[in-house]
Amino acid sequence: MKEIFKITMSLTAVCIAASLILGFVYAKTDHARKLNEERTEQKTIQGLLGFGSDEKAPDDLKIFPVYRYVITSPQGETSLGYVLPLKGDKVVLVELDLSGKPVRVIPIDASISSLADQANRDNIINGALPKGSKSVWAQTIFVADRGGKRLSYVVPGVIQGFKTFIKLMVSLTPDFTVSGVAVTYSEEDPGLGAEIQKDFFRNQFVGKTLDLIKKLSVVKEPLPADYALSLDPVKAKQKGLTAEQVKEIKTKHLNDDIYALTGATISSRALTKGVVNTVQKFVKRLEILDEAIRKEQLSIAF
Repeated sequence: MKEIFKITMSLTAVCIAASLILGFVYAKTDHARKLNEERTEQKTIQGLLGFGSDEKAPDDLKIFPVYRYVITSPQGETSLGYVLPLKGDKVVLVELDLSGKPVRVIPIDASISSLADQANRDNIINGALPKGSKSVWAQTIFVADRGGKRLSYVVPGVIQGFKTFIKLMVSLTPDFTVSGVAVTYSEEDPGLGAEIQKDFFRNQFVGKTLDLIKKLSVVKEPLPADYALSLDPVKAKQKGLTAEQVKEIKTKHLNDDIYALTGATISSRALTKGVVNTVQKFVKRLEILDEAIRKEQLSIAF
């Protein structure tokens, strides 16, 4: 009996020690993972804004996050909440009902930079809400400001692909013209659906206005040779095309639909649907939010 007790105690001690070690390792690696994800996200955003390894982001470029939450009242009613940065490094939560009507504006006792960590932000937001209300983070969009003028919006999206979900980001000019598309996560088949990540496919969306996006579809036709060349910066440079020539070719094909990848029509349609849905939902939400900001006379930072 004593031997069994000793063995049990030894196994229990080993399990506890292993759990503590795994917990410590997870805490360390989870922190590193989050930092890596943040760096990748910032790199992607700056790339969509046209700044990367070849062109350093200017000092007057500011990127503001706007956090969207789904709020549930104690009575089970649903509303939307937007965490917005105000001038003077102040932050507010603007709550809207599902019709877009402002419900309340709640001051948040934190700087926008301190809300970057989601767990910390969730606790702060839930603590600021009326007792019994709960909120769940839904999305973060980014607003780029340069020299006090709104430069661009960067909006994340997700769509079902051929195999798994495709995560993407779309950058838009202030008039909602697509200025860039990035695929941030995809498990589409290499050599087929994975080609949605290539410049020659993603750049087909660039320059599409909101009106063109609304009626955009995918065609199973070969990508015109001149258009394919203009969509790939490296190949265009190798062929000696000037910036003006590239622009001329792109303008000629601006009203074209998206040319599907050979053998990967489903992936092509998925990314196209993802871009269209992301843009349309964002524009609708922004119009409602901007109206609420005007009604509440809020002095937004961007």
